Amino acid sequence: MLPPLSEKELDRLEDLLITYGNDYSVLNLAELNGFFTALASSPTTVMPEQWLPAVAGGKVPKFKKPAHEEAYTALMLRYASQVAEELGDDVDHFEPLFEESEGEEGSVIIMEEWCFGYMRGTQVAGWAELPPEQDQLLKAISLHGLEDNFELLDQMSEADIQACVPQVTEAARRLYRYHRLQD
Repeated sequence: MLPPLSEKELDRLEDLLITYGNDYSVLNLAELNGFFTALASSPTTVMPEQWLPAVAGGKVPKFKKPAHEEAYTALMLRYASQVAEELGDDVDHFEPLFEESEGEEGSVIIMEEWCFGYMRGTQVAGWAELPPEQDQLLKAISLHGLEDNFELLDQMSEADIQACVPQVTEAARRLYRYHRLQD
């Protein structure tokens, strides 16, 4: 069992995502956390050689230095393992890594990046069609994680969007249980 990433290692991983990222890649830890949550919740095991290129937007980046490649891969593998362990150890208390920003009303949770990462993870893992109950759970996440839904989100108030935070969290927990533990 690998130790969880330290704050410094998480910062390094995010720096590498940004440095080697492109328009199609995962660019921050929130999106990466969502991606790894979906992979850990998947009915099938997805190997790093399948998901590493997906994180990078299609193909593994050309690294400027061998040390960058080693750090990128090692930190990625450890973070994937860490997210899977968090879910497996205590799914009832799993908390997605949402971003926060300061709004006029105080702190606001931003789910978009995490949800986009989650949906990318379901695509990489090739999730099959879900039964109606689980499909509704996935829709709670995809509402915030697919460009097709931007118009719907634009019509929602900030309060309505914030009210979705516990729904998205619970959906992630229940989808993990469904695939991993078969509720």
